[in-house]
Amino acid sequence: MMNEINWQLFWILMILHCIIGTAAAFVAKSRGRNFNVWLGWGLLGGTVALITAFLLPAKNLD
Repeated sequence: MMNEINWQLFWILMILHCIIGTAAAFVAKSRGRNFNVWLGWGLLGGTVALITAFLLPAKNLD
């Protein structure tokens, strides 16, 4: 049984998760949503937040 944590892999995956979450915030911002709110959701949700941001309808910015 393996009890040792591979910290290098952990940090690589955590950084990728945060990059994906930040990308979700930028996508949501480009669709007229609040960047700060989506940054929070993106850092918590990662890939799920990115997929959700892509599915958002664009707000009318007139």
